[in-house]
Amino acid sequence: MPPLPPSRARPARCRRLGPPALLLGGLLAGCAGLGPGGPAGGGTDTPARPEAAGPEPPPWERTDRDRAIQHLLAAEIAARRGQLDRALEAYLAAMALTPDQRVAERAVELSLVLEDEGRARAAAQRWRELAPEQAEAYQLLGLLALRRGDGEAARQALGQAVERWPGTPGQAFLQLIGLLGPSGDPEVALRTLSDLAEAYPEVSEAHRAVAVAAERADGPARALAAAERAFRLAPSDREAGKTLLRAVSRARRADAVALEAALATLQRLREAQPELRPQAALVEGEILRRAGRLAEAEAAYGRGLAEAPGDVELLYGRGLARAGRGEVDGALADLRRVLEAEPDAAYVLNALGYTLADSGRDLDRARELIGRALEAEPDNPAFLDSQGWLLYREGRLAEARERLERAFEQQPHAEIGAHLGEVLWELGERERARAVWQRAYEQGPEHRVLRETLERYGVEPDAWQ
Repeated sequence: MPPLPPSRARPARCRRLGPPALLLGGLLAGCAGLGPGGPAGGGTDTPARPEAAGPEPPPWERTDRDRAIQHLLAAEIAARRGQLDRALEAYLAAMALTPDQRVAERAVELSLVLEDEGRARAAAQRWRELAPEQAEAYQLLGLLALRRGDGEAARQALGQAVERWPGTPGQAFLQLIGLLGPSGDPEVALRTLSDLAEAYPEVSEAHRAVAVAAERADGPARALAAAERAFRLAPSDREAGKTLLRAVSRARRADAVALEAALATLQRLREAQPELRPQAALVEGEILRRAGRLAEAEAAYGRGLAEAPGDVELLYGRGLARAGRGEVDGALADLRRVLEAEPDAAYVLNALGYTLADSGRDLDRARELIGRALEAEPDNPAFLDSQGWLLYREGRLAEARERLERAFEQQPHAEIGAHLGEVLWELGERERARAVWQRAYEQGPEHRVLRETLERYGVEPDAWQ
């Protein structure tokens, strides 16, 4: 069974603050004392005259500034030695003694490195106190509130951050999109950003942020609604278009949007942003292929390839659609082109091997390809299914049964169930075959391979509905 190619996630980035020596420089500026010969640079060769004895000077009392400098020196030494906990303690002590916001920023940074959210919150509050006009402190307090599940505190802090952002509200929401992480309660994050976005009904980026939060909260219908709203507000914005593509694909997979509605959304996107036509074709082809409309899926992939010749994802999708339609020569041609581009990709090795095995062509080559895929991912249920189906084609039913049972136990997919049921039926275990087919039918009642298998063996699924 050929799986979809893996997706790739990209890590977020965070900015670094300047070195701690800069903080000392700011506090020490203007602290140079007078030399024994007078003001700095004003020395003389004339020997000093003895002065008459006077009263003892009062004892030197250290100021808050002096103590802050001492703590910063200790923090810098500790940080250079890798003693980050001690460095943080010293920064927090200095932060309370100086109005220099950079000390609070440094304490925030080190708290986050140490994953000490309590002290990060205290440092961010001090930062906000020292620089109430800066958005970053409010932004950080809002994100920390999201992590601990305090939606009201998060909404207030993030609202202040958006208001104080030096650019546009849209730019502020773009920052939030980049900073939203997996930690905390995703439902709280979604409610918070939804409330915040309603205060900016005409800002596309605000609703994109809601779409991202809804994706992380596993709310495909809400993600699609927010993405469509963002796209309507900015139909030429490429990022809004990409967000909509992702949302409609996930919503359709979750059966959260009707097929025709999803296709209509993709049509609007193609018209508004021609540069996204290849990506839209990829999503359209997948939606149609999963719905069993293989001829339309093949045509969609073809339109994408007309815009982006040689695109491996489009070739892979078209290869699967052609294989499903029985166009084996075309399927093999597409999959071989993908393999040329990605010779070690396990999902391609498996897809080409499975297609050869299913069509009964060059079983030796099929065995080699599927074996290489399993070397890379020995427990992948799709690859085990392909090996089991190859063994069945070779007449090795007992071995085929073992592989297919392993695959179906890991992933009770309709196609794997169709294969396992067929092998069991041929082994004479017909009641067991019916039980497997029924379970597979519950997973995918419209799956083409399962329906064709049941029809071949004269099994009526009506009783299972």
